[in-house]
Amino acid sequence: MFTSNELIISQYQAIGRDEFTITDPQGVQLGTARQTRKLGDLFKASRGVEVFDATGTPVLTIEDPVNFFFDRYAVHRIDPESGEHSELAHITKRFAWFNAKYDVDIAGYPQIEVYGESFQPDHTLSSQGRNIAQVNAQSPGLGRALMGKTAYRIIIEPGLDENVHAAVIGIAFALDMRKKKMRES
Repeated sequence: MFTSNELIISQYQAIGRDEFTITDPQGVQLGTARQTRKLGDLFKASRGVEVFDATGTPVLTIEDPVNFFFDRYAVHRIDPESGEHSELAHITKRFAWFNAKYDVDIAGYPQIEVYGESFQPDHTLSSQGRNIAQVNAQSPGLGRALMGKTAYRIIIEPGLDENVHAAVIGIAFALDMRKKKMRES
């Protein structure tokens, strides 16, 4: 899937929903993503994102199910052969007065903590006291920024397996979904 240690996710607006391109630092397109819209989403706060590889095959889904106290997001991996979904990770927003903090559980990996400063779009992912990834917002230009569009640079430490890479990409989309939810409420 996406095994590059550095990725750029660029957001743009399609008709009525957000779409994204996923590239390497040289601009080679590795995949795409799009916000999902289901009929039920009109009546509840649920949202989602589908991620596709360069051939258009679905590889991940990120969901924001309805919840009342702490925001929770789920990342599912899609088997390209069978189309089966399996939960890869779930992200839970922790209570924090001045910082953004999340707990992440990835199947078969030690717990990950996500930290960010309040009102800052950058986040650090760490596990067992070691930084494993950075999700940094990049300036998309004044016009795009005014429309709420962002580009993210994801840097993943070398030596992590494919599931962790996929989960980090899912986390980046979950953080963007959270930002959009807070902006709209």
